[in-house]
Amino acid sequence: MKIAVVASLALTAALAGAVAQSPAQPPAAPAACNPGNAAKFVCGLRNPEDLVSVPGAADWIIGSGMAVANQPGTGGLVMIDRKTHTAVRLPAPSGPARAPFAANCPTPPNVATFSAHGLNIRPAGRGKSTLYVVGHGSREAIEVFDVVNTKGAPAVTWAGCVPAPAGAFMNSVAVLANGRIVMTDFYHSPTTMQDAQAGRNTGAIYVAQPGKAFEKLPGTDLPGPNGVEVSPDGKYVYVADWGRSAVKRYELAAPQKEPWSMTLTFRADNLRWAPDGKLLLAGPGADPNCATGGRCPQIPVVGALDTAKLTLTYLKRGPAEPSMGGVSSALVVGDELWTASYTGDRVSYQTLAK
Repeated sequence: MKIAVVASLALTAALAGAVAQSPAQPPAAPAACNPGNAAKFVCGLRNPEDLVSVPGAADWIIGSGMAVANQPGTGGLVMIDRKTHTAVRLPAPSGPARAPFAANCPTPPNVATFSAHGLNIRPAGRGKSTLYVVGHGSREAIEVFDVVNTKGAPAVTWAGCVPAPAGAFMNSVAVLANGRIVMTDFYHSPTTMQDAQAGRNTGAIYVAQPGKAFEKLPGTDLPGPNGVEVSPDGKYVYVADWGRSAVKRYELAAPQKEPWSMTLTFRADNLRWAPDGKLLLAGPGADPNCATGGRCPQIPVVGALDTAKLTLTYLKRGPAEPSMGGVSSALVVGDELWTASYTGDRVSYQTLAK
C-alpha cells in the first residue's frame, strides 16, 4: 500500500497534543545546538520520532527519522553515540530479505520515500538483536533489521518486513518473546486524523506471526492508538489512547475484556520500558504556569507507570525547550534521560535526578 510521506508528517503534527502544530518541516535556520533550559542536545537529525537503546551496547542509541515532505531520501535511521553526543545517519536499507520475512517482502523499501516512525528492539543472543521499525512511504510495513554489536558502532542490516493490512496507517510496534509482532494502527481508512482528535475510534491493535498477516485484536478499537508495549511475561499489552489522553492495558489472551485505564494530563505518544521495570510514557503537555486563554508552549512530559501498583510518577514535567519540537519518546540509559521529538533537528539528554 502506498502512503504519501506528507500524510506521515501530517500525523506527526497531530501527535503534538492540545496545541496545534504545523506539518514537520526542516527549520529555515536550525537553532544553535546549545544547552536548553534543562537538557542538552544532539543535533543534525531529521524529525527523530523514537529512540531505542541497543541491547548489550549501552553507549549506542538508534533513532528513527520521519521523512520531510517533498524532500526525497530524508527519512531513515540514525545511530547516536552517547559518549561523544554525536549522530550519524545509517545507510539506506538494501540487500535480500531473510526467512521468515522473504516470502511477503523480498526487497527493501524505496529509499526516496522511506520514513521511519516507531521503533522496538529485542535481544537475539550473542551480541545480536532484532530491530523493528514502523515504515511509511512506498509501502506501509514493519521493516525488520538485524543488529550486531561490534567494537565500534553496531552494524545494522535490513532483514525484511511484515506488510500492514490494507488501509492501515501504523504508529508503533512491540514484540513478544515468541516473535509475534504487535502494532498499533493509528487510523484506518476511511477514518482520519481529525476523527482521532475528536475522540472517535479510528484504529486498533494488531498482531502478526513473522511471515504471516496481521490480525486485529478484537475489542481494541480506539481513537488514535499510539505507543504500544507488551509486558515481559507476555500477558498484557499497554497502549497509549491518544484520542482520550489515557493509557490502557489489555489482556492479550482476552482482549475483549474491559481494559484497565488511566486518564493522563498529557497526550502520551511512545511507550518504553525503563531499566527499573517501569513503563515510560512520553508526550507533550500544557504548561501549568501559562496564563489561561494565552497561546501556551508545550512542555515535555515523561511519566513512569509502576505496572504492579498502577501508579504514575514523573521523571520530567517541563520546562519548555524552545529549540526542540514536541516530545514523542523517552529512554532511560544509565543515569540519563533521553527524549526524542517527532519534528525538528535534535534529541535531548539530561542527568536523572537522584
